[in-house]
Amino acid sequence: MIPFPTLSLRAWAALALVALVAFACINAVRVGRLKDDLAKAEKSAAEARSALAWQEARARTCEAAVGRQNAAIEALGEASRAKLAQADKAAADARAVAASAKRQADALLNAKLKGATACERAEDVRRRFEETVP
Repeated sequence: MIPFPTLSLRAWAALALVALVAFACINAVRVGRLKDDLAKAEKSAAEARSALAWQEARARTCEAAVGRQNAAIEALGEASRAKLAQADKAAADARAVAASAKRQADALLNAKLKGATACERAEDVRRRFEETVP
């Protein structure tokens, strides 16, 4: 068996003091590292809060732009519907005028000419044409 040296009370106290100082130094280093980590985490959190605020402002801007675009699209749709209705009415009016003109032309073409001579018949056609066409 290896003999264990016997130490005096002073030596044990010195060893305990050295152990306590070493423990305090190790803990001081650990506390310093924890403080550094905390400072980094707080800086990272502040950057994240800043980025979040910027993104929220950007999202509000985008939402407002989308709202304006939707309103503009709706206004264009209403204007298009109004123009289509106006065009449909104009087309219907044009069809009615064309139908009336066709009836008048058919009436002129199908009418019996009055007059014994070619000159009298031509005068009859001219007169009817003037009566029909304004």
